[in-house]
Amino acid sequence: MKHRYFSLKSQDLNRPKPKSRSAFTLVELLVCISVIGILLALSFPAAQAVRQAARRATCLSNVRQVMMAALSYESKNQAFPPGDNGDGMGFLGPLLPMIEEEALWDKLRSKPMAGQSYQDLWHQASETEIPLLLCAASGPDEKIASLTGSNQYTTHYYGVCGPSGSATDYANSKTYNYRTIASNVYGDIGLQGLFSPRKDGRFRPKQLRDVVDGASNTFAIGEISAFNPSEDFPVPQRSVWALGVKYNSSNQVNQIFTIKSTAQSINSESKNLNHVPFASNHPGGTHFALVDGSTHYIDQNISLDVLKIYSSINGKEKEIGDPPF
Repeated sequence: MKHRYFSLKSQDLNRPKPKSRSAFTLVELLVCISVIGILLALSFPAAQAVRQAARRATCLSNVRQVMMAALSYESKNQAFPPGDNGDGMGFLGPLLPMIEEEALWDKLRSKPMAGQSYQDLWHQASETEIPLLLCAASGPDEKIASLTGSNQYTTHYYGVCGPSGSATDYANSKTYNYRTIASNVYGDIGLQGLFSPRKDGRFRPKQLRDVVDGASNTFAIGEISAFNPSEDFPVPQRSVWALGVKYNSSNQVNQIFTIKSTAQSINSESKNLNHVPFASNHPGGTHFALVDGSTHYIDQNISLDVLKIYSSINGKEKEIGDPPF
């Protein structure tokens, strides 16, 4: 009988070796966590900046589309819509067909029912949100018409009705005095802007030929998406998007809503209703559209005098030098 002999040494060599387990040490784990934390800290401001830029781009596009709608309206009707149609409706109403909101425009043009006023119609129509009229950088509360309730929407893009008071061109030693409607309680109302109030008489709608300062030198629409309260004026004054003005007992315009006078610096504190400053949630400035359809981000440090000068359509302010954009 043959016997088989096995080498123990050979068996040991052929036996599978136990697998070694690899793992992070505590030090390595802490290093990894630290590196990840540093990367996140570095990327967060960049991501925030990208989001801010995207919101600004969307807002700028909104301003441009509203201005292009106004220019389309002017081309069709040989005049821009008035800041006030005589019944209180603002300049945004007639622009609705130009921004694909024909159904809302039909609602605004309908006759009030028994017991209703035209302003009741404006408020009912404003229960519909129009995203094009709202800045992407604004929160939910900033989209609501705070003057009327929680179920009606505002606009963040306002017609410039003209400068308030006077402005000085220091470089050329000239002072310009602007026409306004006096309103002691709410602040005077500019008349030399593109969207001044009243349709009839001397407050007729403006035409392109009325912009004697030049379409590329005149603000038409500005952004008011932020409200900076003051001690005397702490409550946000956001109206419904369809309402332009309100009249006093003498049937004179004394409150303006979707049109504004330029009386205060950009992003400054609000002092009264008619002089709510152009302001935004974008850091350092706000958006404006010029009459020629171009749109610009205007720095909040622009001189108030220059802001007023560029808000007038016929002040003939030709000597102010380089534009602020």
